[in-house]
Amino acid sequence: MNIYLNSIISVTFTVFGIVMLIRWARIHKYIMIQDQQWGYLRIMVLILGLLSMVSLFAGGTVNTAWDYVRIAATLLAVTAFMAVHDGVGEDGLVSAGKFYPWNEVRAYDYRENKNHVAVYFMVESQNEKKPDDYTTKELDFSNQDKEVLLKFLKLNLGRKYTRMKRKTS
Repeated sequence: MNIYLNSIISVTFTVFGIVMLIRWARIHKYIMIQDQQWGYLRIMVLILGLLSMVSLFAGGTVNTAWDYVRIAATLLAVTAFMAVHDGVGEDGLVSAGKFYPWNEVRAYDYRENKNHVAVYFMVESQNEKKPDDYTTKELDFSNQDKEVLLKFLKLNLGRKYTRMKRKTS
């Protein structure tokens, strides 16, 4: 790889890794029950990290210092991304690295699947220009956490349970 591509990739992944580590530092204390770790995006990021390591050995003896910097930046970003989890806690919900207090959750619903429990949270609008707009966050939890999760949600969001309409595909 040439020096320009290596430097662009290195800077991009270093910034991404630092941002993810800052998010992790701010939100990890809010999570009591983590979501199920392995989704498609997490698997793809892990494959990206593994391919980065393979490129180290595929280059043989022609690796430059920029190649090592690129690989280190990629591994930093992959490690930081794998450390950040979504989940629920006493104070609220964490989704995509952002914390939502329980008072911003309008309603919730869940669906029991074969391999996991899917929980849907209807979150109030974060846009002041569109106060009636809301978003739906979906978190997938392990079946091992199902009992504790449902008791936890009933305790914190008991009155907000409602059956939500879902898209059928």
